[in-house]
Amino acid sequence: MSSFLDVAIFPLPNQVSFPGTVVPLHVFEPRYRKMIDESVEHERMIAVCHVKKQIGAAKKPQSIQRALNTNQASYLPQEIFSAGPCNILKRSRDGRIYVNISMRHRLKFDREIQTLPYRIASCSLLHDDPVEPSQMVDQQIEIVDRILDLIGRQAPTEVSRFNREAWLAMDPQQFSFTIFQLLRFEPELMQCILELTNPEERLQLIVKTLTDNDHEFIG
Repeated sequence: MSSFLDVAIFPLPNQVSFPGTVVPLHVFEPRYRKMIDESVEHERMIAVCHVKKQIGAAKKPQSIQRALNTNQASYLPQEIFSAGPCNILKRSRDGRIYVNISMRHRLKFDREIQTLPYRIASCSLLHDDPVEPSQMVDQQIEIVDRILDLIGRQAPTEVSRFNREAWLAMDPQQFSFTIFQLLRFEPELMQCILELTNPEERLQLIVKTLTDNDHEFIG
């Protein structure tokens, strides 16, 4: 695979996505409905990313019909994000599209190829530093056990469905991303974790966060 990939950018405030996770989206803005259709047609990956700031506000108030026919707020995306192929699940009669995006790669924004009606960027793969997996076993065990405790308190009926051994058998590097299929932290912290290229540091930060604060299990 080439180190550079052309990716459609979907900036969403507070949405940090990680490789190995699936992001469900309800897409209604005209420009992003076009982005979905064209990305599927051309087999182009879509990046769903947190934002740096808002650069254009939406007009309010709006009816549902106006929202479906008018582009909303515009945002400056973060430069590190995850991307993957899009699967269209359903289209509503009024044009909304329901999709799952399976995050495959962590990428770094390199240069903009297209600005309107939506961004397309040339991106480079962001790789991790080499680390010995055995150095991360203790952190992985601690995270799994803390998540089990979190599930027991927030969603006790889900405890029996949590496969502890499968999570412990996962490669620590993969685990440090995929665990966010279950967890949600504050978006700025999640962005910081995404940008770390040392998987041991990622696990250490996850352990510290789970130790210091209570967080949401999203299942």
